[in-house]
Amino acid sequence: MPQRRTNNTSTVPQRGTNNTKTALTLRTTLLACALRYAELGMYVHPLLVGGKRPKWLDWESQATRDPEVIQRTWGLAPFNIGIACGPSGLIALDLDLPHEGEVSGSPEIVDGMTMLDSLAARTPGSQITPTMTVRTPSGGRHLVYRAPADASVRNTARTLGFCLDTRAAGGYIVGIGSVVDGASYVLEHGSPTEPAVLPEWLLTLVTAAPKPPKAGGAPRQADVVARLQELTRQGTREQRWAAGILRSECDELAAMKQVGGRNSRLNLAAYRAGQLVAAGLLDQAVAEEHIEEAAQACGLGVDTPREIEKTLRSGMSAGLSRPRRMAAAPVHRMGGTA
Repeated sequence: MPQRRTNNTSTVPQRGTNNTKTALTLRTTLLACALRYAELGMYVHPLLVGGKRPKWLDWESQATRDPEVIQRTWGLAPFNIGIACGPSGLIALDLDLPHEGEVSGSPEIVDGMTMLDSLAARTPGSQITPTMTVRTPSGGRHLVYRAPADASVRNTARTLGFCLDTRAAGGYIVGIGSVVDGASYVLEHGSPTEPAVLPEWLLTLVTAAPKPPKAGGAPRQADVVARLQELTRQGTREQRWAAGILRSECDELAAMKQVGGRNSRLNLAAYRAGQLVAAGLLDQAVAEEHIEEAAQACGLGVDTPREIEKTLRSGMSAGLSRPRRMAAAPVHRMGGTA
């Protein structure tokens, strides 16, 4: 990777600087990072400049290690870097900081890192193997591991524990050098520069069937709403429109308390989100993560842990076949001829 940085200082233009020169420097840095990822066997794809959404619609199948494609793509603009976990054979642990008002219920567990420490402490003979660790602008971490041979791993959203998600097949992580809200994703000081193989004890946790949430363990409706608010503030007008629809679907699903109709509402939310994913307006992994949280918040999955996943996949698959875009605003003409 380019020169290691030990803090999240911004590389975006500051007032009074030459914006063109700064953008060129950032583009050069991102290109070098993308090429380095490819050298390590990882498949990359461009994210929107300054954002975390994929630029390419079918990003997972288009993700590449081809230096010519990378040179051509990142030669156009300082696109942030997405690393497709599935094609790259990666499993990433996403260790978040809690959202406002979000608590674990245990004074020792305050974020994703302390949650992971707690999981290791309660698993005999386990340890957290040092691996490539990326600091995110929010203060969280991505622990990037190689997937063991023949491992079948999926994305999870807080099913392993408080503020602890995973990214695998069907998911991606943001790469080193990327800049969001004026802060960079950086290699943590002292971290290995290449991924280690995921430890067996972590693989067992990641691949195990999800357990029914304990009382109070499912996400609260307020937490689901808070995590969706930021989505509606990012991207183009049409992307914000799509994020607003996802937020509305999740809000309604999370608020359902009656037993009858919850599974049908989950299927409908997944279908509508799938339509927006197919139009390139939402990221599938992100949409599925939020819908799964909303389903847990309304009480689904307690008796049948696979209930959410099965319905979510069914609805999403149906929606993917029928893309939906925002209708064009009507043109109002004042009298006379065109």
